[in-house]
Amino acid sequence: MLSLSSPVPEDAPAGTVVALLKVRDRDSGENGQVSCELSGEAPLSIVASSGGSYKVVTASALDREQASEHRVTVVARDRGRPALWSSTELVLEVSDVNDNAPVFEEAAYSAYVAENNAAGALVLRVQARDADAGANGRVSYWLAGGSAGAAGAAPLVSVEARSGALYAQRSLDYEQCREFAVEVRAQDGGSPARSSTATVRVFVLDRNDNAPRVLWPAAG
Repeated sequence: MLSLSSPVPEDAPAGTVVALLKVRDRDSGENGQVSCELSGEAPLSIVASSGGSYKVVTASALDREQASEHRVTVVARDRGRPALWSSTELVLEVSDVNDNAPVFEEAAYSAYVAENNAAGALVLRVQARDADAGANGRVSYWLAGGSAGAAGAAPLVSVEARSGALYAQRSLDYEQCREFAVEVRAQDGGSPARSSTATVRVFVLDRNDNAPRVLWPAAG
């Protein structure tokens, strides 16, 4: 084997050369005529060059999320009778590219919080998974926007970047805001980064925190 390009990025186009081979048989005539083939299941093929040289190339697209490495056996066989052969194993590692965006476990979430909650109370935890590796698969969470009537969603909740936990920023009041929605963005650490969003709808539950008032007649 003259050279092996490993790892190979998963977005390498079909026909990418991953290995160069040189085969020699010191016999003469048909006894010294050699052919090579690959044995094993892999998206690779072998192409003859000149002077007993061969190239191993990708035969189709690679996908690290399906297979992070490929193992094939290169078999060299002469045309003698009986034929003689030898083999060597080729191990090709596939490196990750950021070709997957984070995927939330749910496209939309619902949370229920009783009013008069403590500031900092946990509202909900969202989670997204990214099939890529390393930084490409490391997910962080951000608030991407939302709506909560006149109150505005931003001051009502916050999200922890690493865990995806949403916390109430202040005590909620059912009489002021009965429900609101926020968009949470999950973003990976790739370059360029990939992201996706999910909607979180928060429903504020009523507590009996208001006594009846006599409106008429007014107290003198």
